[in-house]
Amino acid sequence: MENLFSFITTYIFIPEAHAVSSEVVALVGRINEQVINPLIVLLFTAALILFVFGLFNFFGKRESTDALEKGKRHMVWGIIGMVIMVSVFGIMNFITGSIGVDDVDPSSTGDFSNLRN
Repeated sequence: MENLFSFITTYIFIPEAHAVSSEVVALVGRINEQVINPLIVLLFTAALILFVFGLFNFFGKRESTDALEKGKRHMVWGIIGMVIMVSVFGIMNFITGSIGVDDVDPSSTGDFSNLRN
């Protein structure tokens, strides 16, 4: 039983990376804040606009079956896009949290004083 516990803690649970230098942590934090988070917000906004456009097509043009199908497709792809962007944001928070960059979000100010050593 102890071997199973050792296997789980070694290979399944991801240990916190202690060997990452503070320069790498600061670089990843800046890349995450300056590039990845704005890209996630931009793509989430595009998916939301696609969803709203689909709503207008679906409810605005009820007489055309083609417009209804087009509206349904736009709403579905908008929802899929939003789910993907929320998932990417969660994955990025997991990755940055595991190397020591905590609480980097799209609304942060660029203050990296909360980085762990």
